[in-house]
Formats: sequence, structure tokens, C-alpha cells
Amino acid sequence: MKQFFQSLSKPGSLCLLAGLFLLFNFLLSSTMPKEHALDLMFAYSADDAYGALAKMDLSQRETYRIGIWALDMPYMAVYFLLFSGLLIRLLKNTKVAWLPFGVLVMDLFENLSVLKILALYPVQNMSMASVASLFTTSKWVLVVVLLVVLVFGLLSNSFSRKYLASKSAEVRI
Repeated sequence: MKQFFQSLSKPGSLCLLAGLFLLFNFLLSSTMPKEHALDLMFAYSADDAYGALAKMDLSQRETYRIGIWALDMPYMAVYFLLFSGLLIRLLKNTKVAWLPFGVLVMDLFENLSVLKILALYPVQNMSMASVASLFTTSKWVLVVVLLVVLVFGLLSNSFSRKYLASKSAEVRI
């Protein structure tokens, strides 16, 4: 498993995954109802969830459902692999790959909850909407943590390179 994660951190793998990441982002943004998608909301109430769904017509809700299955589910694998590879490359530690996995798990349960809500709609299951919100909020909190760790890794690499460059210049003098 460690060897698999190490192969993700190679430049070729990262470029391919970054391309797929951008492609999925484009496809998701062009097919999902941005202003009403529960996936993009933060700490919403059950009333907010059903209010957002009520603003969509039947066709939009069906497109949303298909988008979750056809785009968002495979997208989870892409961002998990991409961010695992980036973290491993920056921090030189395979244990950090579990952070993107946490995002993936929250996203998976969020998607399953939203799909259940869409299947039941117009019947309202307030408990299911609250559970979906919990998973969505947890996902976004983990995304922020992931971004902080990535920035930390970038800064750490940047400073260590400058430090090593200045030390090697001192040794030559």
C-alpha cells in the first residue's frame, strides 16, 4: 500500500490526477445546481435543505441525482488520489494520505444521504436532512484542514529549500 501511495506522488501521476480533477470540477459545475446543491452548503438546517430542493424543478432534481452518481462519486476517488499524492510529495509521509480519505468518507455518506432525500422527495425526512448536513459540514471542515496542511507543506518545503540553498552556499565559501 505504501508503494501505491508513493507512486501517486510522482509528477506524472499528479499531472494526470490534476487534469482529471479539473475536468470533474468543470463537469460538476456545469451540471449541478450550484445555488441549490446541498453538497456546496455548510451547516444547513433540514428546512434549508428542503427549501433548496423546492427551488429545483423535477428535471433539475433528476440532473442533480444523476450528477451525484455519474460525476460526484468518481470525483471522490480522483480528489482522494490527487490530494494523497500531493501530501505525500510535500510531507514525505504516507500517513497524511488518510486526511483526504476522511474527506472521501464524509462525501460518500453525504452523497448517500442526499440521494435518499432526493428519492423520498417531496416527502420530507427531517432526520435524514440533518444527517446529510452533518456529513456535508464534516466534509467541509476536513477540506479546510486538508488545505491548511497543504499550505503548511508548501511553506515547509519552500523554507527548507531556501535554508538548504543558503547552507550549501555557506559550505562552498
